[in-house]
Amino acid sequence: GGSVGGRGPSSRRASDTADMSVAAVRPSRVGGYLATAGAELATITGAELLVDGTLPVRGALVDSRRLAEQPGALFLALPGAQTDGRLHLSAAINAGAHALIIQSGGEGEAVSQEIRTAQERARERGVSVLKTPDGPRALAQLAAHWRARFDIEVTGVTGSVGKTTTKEAIRVALGGADAHVAATPGNANNEIGLPLALLNMPDGTERFVAEMGMYVGGEIRSLCTLARPRIGVVTAIDAVHAERAGDLDAIEAAKGELVEELPADGFALLAADDPRVLRLRARTAAHVILVGSSEASDVRILSAELDQVSARTAVVLSIAGEKIAIDLPLFGVHFARAAAFAIGVAQVCGVDLKGSAERLSTFELPGGRTSVQTVGGVRIIDDSYNAAPSSMAAALATLGTSRGARFAALGAMGELGGYSAEAHLAIGRAAAESDLTALLVFGSEADGIAEGARSAGMTVDQIVRLSADEGGIAAGAGLIADRARTGDTVLIKASRAVALERLAAALRERLSGGVA
Repeated sequence: GGSVGGRGPSSRRASDTADMSVAAVRPSRVGGYLATAGAELATITGAELLVDGTLPVRGALVDSRRLAEQPGALFLALPGAQTDGRLHLSAAINAGAHALIIQSGGEGEAVSQEIRTAQERARERGVSVLKTPDGPRALAQLAAHWRARFDIEVTGVTGSVGKTTTKEAIRVALGGADAHVAATPGNANNEIGLPLALLNMPDGTERFVAEMGMYVGGEIRSLCTLARPRIGVVTAIDAVHAERAGDLDAIEAAKGELVEELPADGFALLAADDPRVLRLRARTAAHVILVGSSEASDVRILSAELDQVSARTAVVLSIAGEKIAIDLPLFGVHFARAAAFAIGVAQVCGVDLKGSAERLSTFELPGGRTSVQTVGGVRIIDDSYNAAPSSMAAALATLGTSRGARFAALGAMGELGGYSAEAHLAIGRAAAESDLTALLVFGSEADGIAEGARSAGMTVDQIVRLSADEGGIAAGAGLIADRARTGDTVLIKASRAVALERLAAALRERLSGGVA
């Protein structure tokens, strides 16, 4: 799909069409070489050809240490504040790189010498060497060229929260590797991560799920130019990265680039319960599928019930007149939305929904995301990977359903710009409504959470303010470990910069009988 060239029909619902599937034609499978020689790479990228090697190239990396796992790949050598990839050219050749693309500019003597040495070694081994002033642009050109060779089905996923979880749920629901489905690894969702993921799609890939992130407008449109999605998913619009992205209107405009770029025969799956996401249906020519709890939803969440013993979530969906039950191995009612999006995409792709639901029952969150663990009889919900106002509120809502005493250990939500003060106060008020035994607030940047909780009725002795340094972490772990009993629940959540995973680790150690 390419750009639809403006706004399309604003209310064209998929349910109004005869065929809700895009799987009528079996996609072609990924395979073959990206290039057979350096001259071909130069033609694709416009880069200067320093050594015209004879080795064929498949895949690309920016970390020379990974070449041992992927010999034959192209190594893109980029300068960096901490590590200059251009100092590792010879190592890349030794590890099995078949081509090097070097970003020029700012070379000191060490880099210049390494480039000369690498060229000599490359000539001996048939390795291609190219030079360009803009490495990311060359990478994008390679990815776009590679993607255009194959008629694969691409689903783009964006949103302020829940992108990675939803992307992984879609991958699993569609059948994963067994069904020739690939996805961007981890949260590789930017101008480097997505092109690399496209170039490194496994041979045989027929469907690809592309996570798409942004800091400023235009970035998602550029990613769509590379990936060419025919299916688009927008999970939420919140004030994440507002410090850089601008206000909520700017974030909404940027997220909407995904649905604008879908073709007229494509499908836009939108969060029905998010007013800003819902407005995006006026910006696409694609068929619109609404996903959520509202009655207007095409994929409707009928129920999401938490099992306090197994820490699983039982979800029931309604789709096309059929009820689908999913036993999610995740603890949190907000995970129902990721499952609903995944089932919606499965339906669009013509994949058996019962089979998708069964696969989702074994779904595991990507590394670093929410984990639920019971230690010493105390359930720890470690959601320290990241935080936004909507995800923080959802986590507190989940905590509010837990039996026993409830402890919330919260830190700041970063990069909210002008929304920060009110957002932290609102989360404090939500914490007060969760009937907590204690609220621990880490770092002065999160003081608004404590203030909001106090204004909503929490008593002073229920609120503990701590520093986010090692001393504060140790004190917080000790306080919770001393007060928590079997059957109690602890929520740990903050933005990545606060690093509250330290608290989770310290608390696990204390509760298991160790010394923090």
